[in-house]
Amino acid sequence: MITYANIINNIIGKVANIIGDEMSIPITFDSHKGNHSILIVPQEDNLIDLLAQGQSREYSILISYELTTGGNMSENTFKQLSNTAEHIKRLFAPDNNADVSSYWIAGKIENVTYERDEDETKIRALLTFNCIYVESTS
Repeated sequence: MITYANIINNIIGKVANIIGDEMSIPITFDSHKGNHSILIVPQEDNLIDLLAQGQSREYSILISYELTTGGNMSENTFKQLSNTAEHIKRLFAPDNNADVSSYWIAGKIENVTYERDEDETKIRALLTFNCIYVESTS
């Protein structure tokens, strides 16, 4: 039998822990819940390079923060949304002192997209987290 580890699951768990330790917003893995929540969804697992004793892979995870507005899209509502997105971005900045060396290298929020539903009752900040993991097979 081969030995393997579920790397993307470990990375998702660490991302959820970093956010959860810092913010008091519910974190889910299946759908948004309540007036505001964070949904974490795996997006991609891409091979970067095969190494003599392993491989390096890039993982991409969507971190979606959703806020219910009740149809009232004001400057303060967007400010709450963008402040939360900025807070999450900062958590994954290189100088945040999080000990992630055993989980990934080059972890970062690559981009943020803002969107709202057509009926304007919900708005979202969609953050794309990317990182590289080097797996040794020896």
